[in-house]
Amino acid sequence: MKTCIIMFMNFEQFRREVTTEVFDYQLLASYLLNHKKPRDKVSALLSEGKIVRVRRGLYVFGENWRLAPLSLEEIANLVYGPSCISFEYALNRYGLMAERSTVITSLTIGASKTFETPLGIFEYRAIAREKFKVGIEYRNLEKQGGYFIASKEKAIADLVYRTPGIRTLEQLRSYLFEEMRVDETMFRSLDFHKFHEIAKAYNKNSVSMMDKL
Repeated sequence: MKTCIIMFMNFEQFRREVTTEVFDYQLLASYLLNHKKPRDKVSALLSEGKIVRVRRGLYVFGENWRLAPLSLEEIANLVYGPSCISFEYALNRYGLMAERSTVITSLTIGASKTFETPLGIFEYRAIAREKFKVGIEYRNLEKQGGYFIASKEKAIADLVYRTPGIRTLEQLRSYLFEEMRVDETMFRSLDFHKFHEIAKAYNKNSVSMMDKL
């Protein structure tokens, strides 16, 4: 996310100078450097729809001012972190779950939190640091930045890890393929070795059973 200092200019110039769709208050403040009441100017930009506040200190350009589609995955990483996209949202992106997730779900080493924003609901589910770091992948969006996402194997493991009451192979099978409607054919094409590595780190019976499944 670009944070260089830009001297006072009009909004059109500001839009041309900023190469990303997401920016922080520090960058916005540099544009308002010579304004006597910068907070009033921010309020005006918000009311005019030129910018949108995602959460305190984090903004995107308004719909009519965007030069590229927004990456909700990148924004999810920025709203709260350290975090990575996982659970239902990641599985839908991978095609492992047909039903679209209306909530952008993430894994975090912080406390579990939910943020309702103008761009959607961002939900974060907590896990211990040593489990968090296993199986994370990075997607480079080039000029727009990038984001961290769980691998296919980790996204399923995260879902199972945080679901209580799975004690047998049959309960695991029912949960994944009937309740969550994970595509069984795609599941069986996943990397056995990655599941094994994740299971060692997670140290939970329900996750370890995915090796057998």
